[in-house]
Amino acid sequence: MKKTISRDKLPELWAHLSETGPLYLPVQDGPVVLFKPWSEGDEVNLDAVNIAVSPKDIFLPREETYLHYRCSGQQLELSEAEDNGEVTAFGVHPCDLKAIEMLDRVFIDQDPADALYKKRRDNTTVVALSCTEPDPFCFCNVFDIDPASAPGADVMARLDNGTLLLEAMTEKGESLLKGAGNLLQDANGQAFESKKVETADFNLKLDGLAENLKDRFEDPAWDKLYKSCLSCGVCTYVCPTCYCFDVEDFGHEKEGERFRCWDSCMYGHFTEMAGGHNPRPGRKERVRQRFMHKLQYYPEVYAEIACVGCGRCLRSCPVNLDIVQAIKALGGETVEQR
Repeated sequence: MKKTISRDKLPELWAHLSETGPLYLPVQDGPVVLFKPWSEGDEVNLDAVNIAVSPKDIFLPREETYLHYRCSGQQLELSEAEDNGEVTAFGVHPCDLKAIEMLDRVFIDQDPADALYKKRRDNTTVVALSCTEPDPFCFCNVFDIDPASAPGADVMARLDNGTLLLEAMTEKGESLLKGAGNLLQDANGQAFESKKVETADFNLKLDGLAENLKDRFEDPAWDKLYKSCLSCGVCTYVCPTCYCFDVEDFGHEKEGERFRCWDSCMYGHFTEMAGGHNPRPGRKERVRQRFMHKLQYYPEVYAEIACVGCGRCLRSCPVNLDIVQAIKALGGETVEQR
């Protein structure tokens, strides 16, 4: 099923989609663009090449309550967190959808699956939006991601001048398009081909990198790589494939809640144990953990590097200690023959 809508009619579509539940869109928030629940009057920026923070918190929120507890005498009552219902994520770029699929492996393709994450994933219809122009920091082509296509989306959207073309890819996608009724027009044979978008490659060579790192835990490269790190953690917060979290209880002995929140392997107390021992006491150990996880540990289990080339760490790190620099420092750089 293929439909179209003119750009000036999109606010009507936003209003319709928001009637069934939260609608996440790339919203202009001051100088940056963020995925936020849409409200009438919000400035939606579908032309943004790269949203400041990835849409992963639609599925893995920065804070979420697992359960509520209440004690009465010898009785303990537990109640699950409320269900947010149906959600629409509109305007997700191919690199970010690929990252969400990587998170699916961690939270869903396990036994048992993470119930909160799975429920959000099942309840969300994803409308992916193809990229039309590359960002200088983008390098998704290195990971064989096509910026113009997101095969795992429920709906694939493409902007063509003043028209948004929408193609249903799944049953959920067809339901979304059918539900929009007269707001959408039949595509009438309009072509859905997008121009090829070439992103940077930064001369990266990834073949054999994960295997090569197995024997480089004590490599001297780590002694130089970590020194500029500030342990600010911004790289992990903007990264679409990072998923470290902490679980805590809040309340008192009679009533309270258990929640989880984002955490970062770059923080000094992240691996501190109850007795005070910390297996990663310094910046070197924490920097090594982050990049070894991306480049070796995740690939060992899932056969691909835990990076989608979105470029957020390149843009955000105040000292330019990003994954491109790490790959090059560890030998993953193509050197031109002279």
